[in-house]
Parts: sequence; C-alpha cells; structure tokens
Amino acid sequence: MLIKLAWRNIFRNKRRSLITISSIIFAVLFAAFMRSIQFGAYDNMLKNVVGTYMGYLQVQQADFWNEKTIDNSYSLDALDGLDKLESITFFNPRIEGFALASHLEISKPAAVLGVDAATEQNTTQLHKKVISGAYFDKKKGLLIGKGLMQIMKLKLGDSLVLVGQGYQGSIANGSYPIIGIVDLVNPELNKHTILMNLDLAQDFFGLENRVTSAVIGAPNGNWQVAETELKKHLKEQDLAVMNWKQMLPELNELIIVDRAGGTFVLFILYGIITFGLFGTVLMLAEERRFEYGVLISVGMAKKKLIGIAMLETCLMALAGVTLGLVLAFPFILYFNINPINLSGQLREAVERFGFEALVPTSLDPIIALTQGLTVLIIVLVVNTYTIYKIKTLSPIKAMRR
Repeated sequence: MLIKLAWRNIFRNKRRSLITISSIIFAVLFAAFMRSIQFGAYDNMLKNVVGTYMGYLQVQQADFWNEKTIDNSYSLDALDGLDKLESITFFNPRIEGFALASHLEISKPAAVLGVDAATEQNTTQLHKKVISGAYFDKKKGLLIGKGLMQIMKLKLGDSLVLVGQGYQGSIANGSYPIIGIVDLVNPELNKHTILMNLDLAQDFFGLENRVTSAVIGAPNGNWQVAETELKKHLKEQDLAVMNWKQMLPELNELIIVDRAGGTFVLFILYGIITFGLFGTVLMLAEERRFEYGVLISVGMAKKKLIGIAMLETCLMALAGVTLGLVLAFPFILYFNINPINLSGQLREAVERFGFEALVPTSLDPIIALTQGLTVLIIVLVVNTYTIYKIKTLSPIKAMRR
C-alpha cells in the first residue's frame, strides 16, 4: 500500500518529480564522466610506459637496477620453471644495453634492447607497433624508434653502426641494416630506442645464453599475486623481482598526487550536488507542508508518512541514478574510442614527461557504479531533512495558510 501511494505521489506533480530526477541525472552524469577521464588518464600513462615497454614486473640480476651494465646479467637457465606458475601468463627475456649509434656524420647514444621476436609478438604485440618496413624475420636487422629515425635522418635500408661495451669488458661493435620503424607510443622511448632480435643482441654484447632482465606477464594485470609467487620461486637465486612502482617511483607518486587532487575536486562536485539536492528537497518539503498536515490530522501515523516520503525519494533516486549511468555511457564510450587530443603547450608539457598526449576515458564499470552509489547515498542523507520536518510537524500550524 505504501509503495502504491509513493508511486502515485511521484506522478501527482510531474514538474516537481522531473526537477528532482533531473538533478540526480546530471549529478551522476558529471561525476561518472569526470572520474572516468581521470582514471583513463592513469591507465594511459601505465600503458605508455609500463604496459608497452617495462612491464608490470621484471626479473633482474640483483645489482642490475642500481648499475645497468651488461656484466650484471644472468643465465636464462635461472628462469626454468616460470611457465609452470599459475599466476604468470608469459615471461619475455630481454637484453638492455647501450651503444653509440652512427650513420654518416651523425652519432647519438641509444638504448639497445634485445627481444625475443616470437614471444614479444604473441604477448606485447610488438609487431603491431611497426609503422614502416617489416618486423623481425630471418634477416639480421634493427627496428628503430620513429623519433630516432627523424633525429638521425635515417630511412629503411640504411646501415647503422653500433659501438658499445660488451660482457666482461669486451668491445661490442657491428653494422646492421634498418629493417623497420616502430612507434613505441612513448615519445622519449621513440627518440632513444633500438631493437634487435635476442640472439643478435647476445652476439653483439657477447652474452651467450644470458639476459639482463625478463618482463613478466600476469592475468588481468594482477601483478601483486605474481610478484609474491615469483619471489618464492626465485628466493634461492641471486635475482631480484622488481614491480613497476619500484622501477618508476616518480610515475607512482605522480598518480598518487593527481588522484588526491582529483578526489578533492570530486568532493567539491559532491558538495555542489549535495546543496543542489538539498535545495530541491527543501522546496518539496515546504510545498507539501499543508498536505502532510492534512494527512496527519485525518489519522495517518507519522511513521507511515515518513515511509511514503522515503519511498518516493528512493524511487526517484533509483530512476535518476539509472538514467544518469545510461546517459553517461555513450559519452564515456565515445571518448574512449576518440580520446581527447591535447594540443599546444599542454601537449608539449605532457610529452616532455614521456607520456602520450591523449586522454581517453576508462570503461571500468566500477568507476561509474561507484559514482552512482555515492549520489544515491547523498540523496538518502539529504532526505533526512524531510524526516525531521515530518517528525516535528504540527498539523494545526501546517494547515494554516
């Protein structure tokens, strides 16, 4: 009976109900969209720097992170058995070194990355980042970042001379053709990275069956479980398991600070939403004061009247939250497919930190549902004013006009 009365009351004054539901719709729409942009920016940062290059986890020789030399490498045999761990989806052995790259009269120091072409193709989709030329094949050649190609004025087929330090003080040198140009998304990586097949890198640096690191893959990005299991598996070996927060503390701190700033802005938005909804509830309570007085006078208990008022608010809140989430989804989906492309000085500032100048939205449903639930709670809290008003209502005073 109470539900039926509450439902009819909603449609008695359509304009009043429309104002309330519209306030909730816009609150959910703005909160969900803003939060999706913020978390989408974080995901894009991690994808640019972590997901496409460093990985969420790496297995390294214990001293390699502090002193990145070829001498701090380890045997591939140390990774035996990793494929049997349930929390690991793949491991990509790599060689990370440095060399002076020269072509004609132009020379530039570069990071030389030796990768297993087959595993990288199946896991990190490295072959899809080739924008010109071909991926690694039977030919012994190099893939270079598009930024380095522009700086050194290179083109496909040119030979690049590399000179560096090999294993245990040996000289690493060689001349290799450029077989492809890659876009590693991160502008800084594009300006400094040269990729070669793992066996070619081992030959160049004099590392027989040795690597400097291995990128570890975890299902659905759940690297915490994989990290724990890896440490147990490798505890008897002189190897370190590094996660992305340890390898990139600046990025982690940037996300923490930005998230705190976003939360502060969100609280301001929630404050605006709260006062807006409170104004609506205040208007409704004063407008229906006479009606409440009449109902109490004819014998309706205040508890039942409060129950009807709460049911009305809950029904309108659920309708508003649902419609808000439905309306927010097309906007979130559109800006996920077509990210906001930064320009001007903001673009330069973002790329200077090594990030792609794109801001997509996140499609994580938890983000939108959390905002919807938060707005629903705000509506219920604000509605306590109506409860207070009914409890303290004097029927005689309420019916005076």
